[in-house]
This record gives sequence, structure tokens and C-alpha cells, in this order.
Amino acid sequence: MHEVLGAQLAVTALAGLMAVTGLAWTSGSVVRDNLELWAAQWAAELNELGAPFYLADAGEAMLDVERFIAKYPEIERVTWYGPAGEVLLSLGENGTTGQTAAPLGAVTAAGLAARAGASTPYLFTENVGGAQSYRLSGPIWTETLPGEALFGPDPAAAESSLQLLGFVSVDLDFSGYESALWPRLGLASGVLLLLLGLWWICGRWFMKNALAPLSALQSSLAQLAAGDTNVQFPRSPHSELKAIVSALEDTTRALQKREQRLVHLANHDQLTGLPNRHRLVTELDTELARCAAEDARGALFFVDLDQFKYVNDTCGHASGDHLLQLAAQQLRYAIRPTDFLARFGGDEFIVLARDVSRSEARALAGRVLELMRGLKHVENERVFHLQSSIGVALFHGDRLTSHEVLAQADIACHNAKARGRNRVEVYSPAGKQTEQIAKDVMLMNRLREALAGDGFELHYQPLMHVRSREISHYETLLRLPTDEGVVGPESFLPAAIRFGLMADIDRWVLRRVVRALAESAPSSPGMKLSTNLSGFAFDDEQLGQYLKGLLDEHGVSGDRLVIEITEQLAVRFAANTDKQIAKLRELGCELAIDDFGSGYSSFSYLKRLPVDYLKIDGAFIRNLARDKVDQAMVRMVGEVARAAGMQTVAEYVHNEATLELLAKYGIDYAQGYYIGKPSAELPTAPALQTARAR
Repeated sequence: MHEVLGAQLAVTALAGLMAVTGLAWTSGSVVRDNLELWAAQWAAELNELGAPFYLADAGEAMLDVERFIAKYPEIERVTWYGPAGEVLLSLGENGTTGQTAAPLGAVTAAGLAARAGASTPYLFTENVGGAQSYRLSGPIWTETLPGEALFGPDPAAAESSLQLLGFVSVDLDFSGYESALWPRLGLASGVLLLLLGLWWICGRWFMKNALAPLSALQSSLAQLAAGDTNVQFPRSPHSELKAIVSALEDTTRALQKREQRLVHLANHDQLTGLPNRHRLVTELDTELARCAAEDARGALFFVDLDQFKYVNDTCGHASGDHLLQLAAQQLRYAIRPTDFLARFGGDEFIVLARDVSRSEARALAGRVLELMRGLKHVENERVFHLQSSIGVALFHGDRLTSHEVLAQADIACHNAKARGRNRVEVYSPAGKQTEQIAKDVMLMNRLREALAGDGFELHYQPLMHVRSREISHYETLLRLPTDEGVVGPESFLPAAIRFGLMADIDRWVLRRVVRALAESAPSSPGMKLSTNLSGFAFDDEQLGQYLKGLLDEHGVSGDRLVIEITEQLAVRFAANTDKQIAKLRELGCELAIDDFGSGYSSFSYLKRLPVDYLKIDGAFIRNLARDKVDQAMVRMVGEVARAAGMQTVAEYVHNEATLELLAKYGIDYAQGYYIGKPSAELPTAPALQTARAR
């Protein structure tokens, strides 16, 4: 509002200034022209009145001239000159006489004499004695015609004769006009400024009233911008503002729906509709704080489905997803309305039972177990009886963290599985369980610190081409520095899986591997790195897009990266055509099946897998030189892999005899301490080896 009023005021003031300036200039020009016209008329009259001065008797003419001068106050002095420019008579405004004027110069007199008989015989000169002082000069002459009879020749055709009598000059002072004009212009300017001020005040008042509904929207919009969608907008009788308020209300409702959806997605599992791990931790923290404040009791059930992996691997993901939905529905029926149910991840569910004693918690867990036993799932003419293992952790008024309670329930669930599955186990704080919880919690904190502070390490172990003895590429191995030294993944990955950190660890590994490829490009542009990813990485639909962003960011080609997957994940891919693996192939990445032979050992799915490398499990390589069965197995795997167009890698090669047998069986690559131990240093260009790599 102030900007609009200020702009309008500035434009109006400028227009007013231009108008006043134009008025002053125009008024001065008009006054000058009028004064010049009046001066010419006065000079003509004075010429007639002063003509008798050139005769013998000039007394009566003097009186007429004095009266004429007194009649016009603008006339300051009138001077008559003789033919030679000498002063004959000079009369002031008060009628004084005397030769106060200077005689005309010869040049001036000649110039004025030439004007005799002209249509404009007078010369008008400005600023003779100062500002607004003028002088009108001209000749005085007589003009006679030849004395012909009335019916003589045409007088118009007769030649006239001129007789120069002298000159006259009139000094004029028009300062009175200027002194009268400028005060009036000043008064007009003052009135204009006053009107502008009044206009600005009135305009501001009118605009403020007109824009009051918009100003009222300011606080509502600030509230909305702060993230509060429960905002009320003021009403207005104006149709334009009604439309704005209506649009804002529609936008607010859309934002509320979107916010509700985002909150729901952030706190719930999309497959089962249950609260997710994030929401569970929040709810558990609140319940633990309440129990500590009110000296209340509670329990946490860690429910793990026993046959889910079998159903998922044999019948596919769709059947597994349907089974999870049935399990979630059955668990809703089993618990009380006051209890809290969440999906922890995979085939694991959590029940938070409020205000229960130890016996009540065990009874409720038994009810859950019985109802889960009664659930049947039919798939491809197969009937699956759903069973579960349940671990129970009790908490009272003692100060426990949510991670400690989850760890207790997880350990109890592992005990239930170890004792035959399909049973309930209550956590006991005595003995090794307490030590394990403390160790797991400490390890979890260490893992989070490593993820946040780039605290993991990558070690690089070479792979040698068996026939050429040339190091072809390296496998990256994840390590975690601790106070006891650097430990391998077997020490911390189980805890990472329990605490849901595997997806973050997989992404950390991908970032570091791609960065290592970029750093090695100047010295080893063709070097490849092979890295393991867990099955959790492939549950992320954004895996391919994330890796593509890393490759583009560091300028690394995808064909320099080999992704190793487990045999179990490979079977899942063969059954379900995993889009994530297909995306990795589109990026140019090569794929390898790790530890082949330790799991399903099925050759049928190899025909359908787009895999480049088959890594033979080390259990068949350690005693290869002495075990005939291992030799037959390795030879058979090599033949099948060649037929399928895959290259083979033998792990755990520890001596030359094993290496020679691998060459004999047509195995392509060898890996192990005999080839080279893992090193924390980023490898340079692979060197050609003649025997051992290191």
C-alpha cells in the first residue's frame, strides 16, 4: 500500500512540478509578447504625440505626452532624438525633463533611419538596464504624396516621399508584472502541495480500508507458512477476496490430506498397514517413560514367523506378502484393544502389551502363539501351517531404553528358535543374556557412529586370473575398527540386521566403492571392484537410481563394478524377476553369485540368471588337493558354468597345488591368502604375476 501511494504521489508531484514550470514559462512568454505589442502601440502614440516637438510650438504637445506617460506606470522614460542622434527631449515617469539619456550612436541612428516607412519600424530590445527592462526604439518621419488634382493620375501609382524628423526611444520597466506573477505561482504551488498531502492522506485511508481484509490474511498466511494447517481465514464481503480465501482453504485442505498421508506413510508399513519400526520406537519410549513415572508394568513380544522364508522362496514374493498380511490380521485378533502392534521388519512383528504382570504377559503370549498356529495358508495346492517363535521382555519402573527392551525380546526370541521354535520364551536377565544385550547395544551405538562419521573401512583382496596369473580385479571387504581392533562383518552384521541398519550399511559400501573407483581411475582406469550387498539392499526400490546417481556424480562407468549376491537372493530373482537386479544390469554392472554350493546348490536356475561370475564356496576349495569329492564338485561346477556362459571364481586358495588343480579344471579366477591378503590400501594398476600374487 505504501509503495503504491508513494509511486502515485511521486508521479502526481512530478506532473504538478512540470505544470507549474510550464505555466511560469508560458506566462512569461505571453506577458513578453503582450508587452511587446503594447510597447509598439505606445511608441506609435508617442510618435504622434511627440511629432510636434520637431515644430516651433511644442507646449501643448508636452502636456499630452506627460499625461500619457503618467497614464502607464510601465513607461520609465521617453526620449526624442534629432536626425543626427542628438537628444532633443527626455521625459521620465514623473514628468521630469533634461538630457539624462545618452545620444544615439551613428550606427544605431543609421539602423533606425533605415526602418522609416517599414511595416515594423520599431526595434524592441530586452534587459537594457536589468531584468524585465526593455527599450523600444524607432524613427519619426513624415510621408507626402505628389499634389495631383482629384481626377489626375492614380495616387496608388504615384511615388511618395519620406522626410526623417528624428528618433524616439521608450524605456519600459515590467518588473511589476514579474513581482506579481511569481508570488501567485508560489501560492499555486503551495496549494498544489497541500492538495497532494490531502490526497495522500485520503488515499491511504481509502486503500487501508479497502485492503484491510488482505491485511487480515497476513497472520493466517504466516501461521500456514509456519506449518500449521489448522488455520482459519477471515471472511470478506468482496468477491475477489472471497475467491482468494476459497482458494486458500482448498489449498489448506489439500495440504492437510497430504500431511496426513505423509505422516501415515512415515509411521506405517505399506504392506500390512501396521505401524512401522519408527512409530514403534516412539510408542515404546513413551510407554517406558510412563511406566517409570507411574511404577507400572508392561511387556514386549518379539514375534518371528518360522516358515516365512520357506514360503517366500518356494512360492515367491506375492505369496510371502499375502502371508504377512494374514499374520498381521491374526495378530490383531490375538491382542487386546489397549495393546500396540507393529511390523518390525521382514517376517518380524512386535506387540507392546500395557499394564500386564509376568503371568499375564506369558498368558497373552500363549494366546498369540495358539492363534498363530491355527492360521493356514494355501498356495499352489500346498498347505502351510503358520507357526511363530515369540520372545517376551518384561519391564517395570526401571529405566530401560527402547533399544535395550528390543534387544531383550530379540534374544528371548532367538532362544525360542534355538529350543525348537513354535514356542514362547521370556527373557531372563541372568547370565549370558545380560552380557549379550549390553554387547549388542554397545555395538549398535558403534555402528550408528560409524555410519554417521564414516567410521567403516574397506579392505581390498585381489582376484587372479588362473591361466595368465594376472590380477584382474579386487573384492572389497567391509571392516569395523573397534577398541579391540579391526573386526570383520561376521562380528557386527547380525546386530546390524537386528537393529535395521543393513540398508544404511549397503549404501555406505556403495558410496565408498564408487569413490574408490573414481580415485583409482588415473592410475588404473580399467580396474574393477567387486562388492557384496545384502538382501535388504534389494528391498529398496530406489537402489538402481541411487547407484546411478553415484556413478554419474563420480564419473565412473558401471562396468567397473561387480555386485555379489547370495545364492538365496539369486533364487528369489529367478522366481520373481527382481527389477532391482535388472536395473543394475542396465547400468552395466556385472553380477556374481557368492558362496555357490553352500545353499540350494541348484543348477536349474543358472540357465535363467543374468550372472557373470559364479564364486565356488570355500568349503569345496580348502581341501581340494586331498578330497576327491571336492575335486569332482569343482570340476562339475566349472563345466556347468562354462556351458552357461559364466566365469568361475574359487575362494580360499591357500597353496600352489590347489591353484594347479583349478587351472586343470578350467576355473577362471582364484582368490585367497595364497593369492593375496586383504589390504586397507587402495590398489593401483594390477601387476602381472608369475606365481604367487603376494
